[in-house]
Amino acid sequence: MKRRFTTALVMLLAFALLIGTTAITASAETTYEPIGGSTTVIKNLVVDDDANIPAITFNYTISSGTPKDATATTIEILGSTFDGISIGSAEFSNSDTENAKDGLPSDADPSNPTADKKYVQKSVSITFPVGTFTKPGVYRFVINETNNNLPGVTYDANPTRYLDVFVVANENNELSVDSYVLRDAATDIGTNGEYVEDPGVKSSGYTNSLTQYDFDFSKTISGNQGDKNKRFKFTLTITGANPGTYPIIAHDVTGNPTSITVGADGTATAEYSLTDGSTVKVIGLNAGAVCTVTEIPDDYTATHSLDGGKAVSGESSGEVTLADSDHSVAFTNTREGIIPTGIIMTIAPFAIGICGFGAIIIFIICRRKRRNY
Repeated sequence: MKRRFTTALVMLLAFALLIGTTAITASAETTYEPIGGSTTVIKNLVVDDDANIPAITFNYTISSGTPKDATATTIEILGSTFDGISIGSAEFSNSDTENAKDGLPSDADPSNPTADKKYVQKSVSITFPVGTFTKPGVYRFVINETNNNLPGVTYDANPTRYLDVFVVANENNELSVDSYVLRDAATDIGTNGEYVEDPGVKSSGYTNSLTQYDFDFSKTISGNQGDKNKRFKFTLTITGANPGTYPIIAHDVTGNPTSITVGADGTATAEYSLTDGSTVKVIGLNAGAVCTVTEIPDDYTATHSLDGGKAVSGESSGEVTLADSDHSVAFTNTREGIIPTGIIMTIAPFAIGICGFGAIIIFIICRRKRRNY
């Protein structure tokens, strides 16, 4: 009887232990409803203060960061394998010019902006679909700016940013995004919630700049037969430029456009009518753009000089690349005529008449003197 009792007691204790373990395990599991979220990254484009914003686009990629286990001094970094996370583009156009801010985005005092510069700011959208975040913690993502080698563009020195998403749970085990933190480096986070390196430093996003130059050409008419009111036809061709409309500053705008539009293929062609003293200047072409100017000199002798250099014969400037400075081409059209020597025929009849009249007077005087004798 005692043995049976002992056996029954052992079985009862074992069953109770099993039930207790199961209950503990069940109570330790918490079910979270997965969530998503959205945020933005700032993109700045810096240009010259007298230039238009070109029609250019900057693209980005986003991917899950590398997970890290917790240590005695740092917390766990999570990654997400959920598909469908997306990031937009930063699209700029000529219409953004009117919204440009003076100076640089890094100016400490916006009321005293950096001279000769302005910038436009865009927001790049990031979308995390529902299912991206499945539990509380810090999720890390890697953002990269694509370098498309756009003409004249200097890209941000650091193309990679790290976006940390802080997800929390409330007392009802409901998840929510507490904050988004963008940084230049993948830095560990201490158990106190502070970043181990540069705790207060956050990235402000991406800043690209555009190196721009001006191109101008002018007309001078010379020679004793040169008509300084005559107009000559010029053709300007631009290649290798960013798409968009570029302003033109012209002295003598008669019949001349005040802007030139570069197409999606980076080229533009326009015609101008220039006379003595006329100038045409295209403002804010990107570094690397190539300009060619050709004129029709008619019956004049055509010469031109680049940037005030030696004049050379020819009616075309050839390709002028805006590599590291503004450039200027001065065209001169000359027409000389040979002036005949000797008696100028336009006054000869009058001279002959005067001589004849004088001879008659002398003849009459001499005849009277003879009669007196």
